[in-house]
Amino acid sequence: MGASMTTPPVETFDFDVALSYAGEDRKYVQAVAALLREGGVRIFYDEYAAAELWGSDLYTILDEVYRKRARFAIVFVSRHYVSKPWTRHERMSAQARALNEVSPYFLPVKLDDSELPGLRPTIGYLDARRTPQEHLVDLIKQKLSALPGATNPESPVLRVPRTPDQHRELLAQRPPAWEFLLWGGVLWRRRHALEEKWRDHELAYASRTGLHYDNHQAVTFLQNSLSDLSACSPNLLKMVSLEVQERAFGAPGESGNAELIEHIATRFVGIYEQMMDVASTLRGAGVSEEMRDVVEATAQLADCPLRQIRDFIDQVVAELDAVPEKIARGEAPRITMELVLSIDSEALRNQSKKMKQAKRRLGW
Repeated sequence: MGASMTTPPVETFDFDVALSYAGEDRKYVQAVAALLREGGVRIFYDEYAAAELWGSDLYTILDEVYRKRARFAIVFVSRHYVSKPWTRHERMSAQARALNEVSPYFLPVKLDDSELPGLRPTIGYLDARRTPQEHLVDLIKQKLSALPGATNPESPVLRVPRTPDQHRELLAQRPPAWEFLLWGGVLWRRRHALEEKWRDHELAYASRTGLHYDNHQAVTFLQNSLSDLSACSPNLLKMVSLEVQERAFGAPGESGNAELIEHIATRFVGIYEQMMDVASTLRGAGVSEEMRDVVEATAQLADCPLRQIRDFIDQVVAELDAVPEKIARGEAPRITMELVLSIDSEALRNQSKKMKQAKRRLGW
C-alpha cells in the first residue's frame, strides 16, 4: 500500500498585520498605515476599526487581535509606548503569541532608543530613524510573502463611518444602502465635533459676548432670540422631509447623490449648533438683575429639542449600523428617519412666569 501525503491547511487570519503604538506617535504610524492599506495589506489600526471597537470590551478585543487575529504584530517602540497601560496590554498579548510561534511574529520598530520590557536584545528590529516609511512598508510586504499564512478574503462589513478613512472607503466601495451609511456617518462626526459646545450648554456655561442691553432692549433681545430658536425647527424638519430624502438618497432603484447627502447632514447638525448658539448668546449677554432669570429661562427652552436631536442621531446611527448585516442575511431592512421636536411644557411655563415676574419688578 502506498502512503498518501496531505498538505496541512493554511492558517487564516482577519488581518495581515496589527499595529501597536502610543497615541503620541500617531503621525508616523498613520502614514505607515495609509501606505499599507494603499498596497492592499489588511491591517488592524485603531482609526480604521472605530466601528468595531465602539461599545466593545477593549481589553478582550485587543487581546484577541494581538494574540490571535493577525499574521504579524508590528510594535512601534518609544518612550511613550513603554509607559502606557494599553500598549503594555497589547504588547503582552503579542508576546504571548510569539512564545508559541516557530516563525517571527513580534516585529519591533524603534522610534527612539527606549528599551521595551520583555524584548531580548538579540531580537532583530528596524530603526524608524534610518528606515523611510516606504521602505518599512516594502519590508512588511516581503515578510508577508515569505512566510505561510493567509488573510481571510472576506471583506469586513462596512458600517456607519466614524473616521475620514472609513468615509473614503465607503464611497469607494458603495455597498447596498451606502447612501444611508454616509448620512449617518456625517451626522455622527459633525455632532461629535460639537461635544465640547454641548457640555458647555449642559452646564449652562457661556462666555461673555460683550453685548449689554437695558431692560427695554433686553425684551426685544429675548423676542428675537425666541424667533431665532423657533426658526430652527422648520429648517431642521426640511432636512428629513420626504422630498429632500428622495433628492439626496435617490428614488427606489436609483443611486443617491453623495454631495447632497453630505450637504443635508451637515446642515442638519449645523441647525443643532445654531440652537446651542442661541442659548449661549442669551447667557453671555449683559442684562440687569431683574432680567437675568427670564434670560436663563429662555435659554433653557433649547434643552428639550437639543436632546431630541441628539437622541435622533443616536437612534439613526444604531439602526444604520445593523443594516449591512441584515442585507448580508438576505433581509430587506426598513430604514426610518422620524424626528419629533417639541418645547418642554414645564420650561415654557417657567419662562412665561419669569417674564411676568420681571415685568412686575420693573413696574411694567
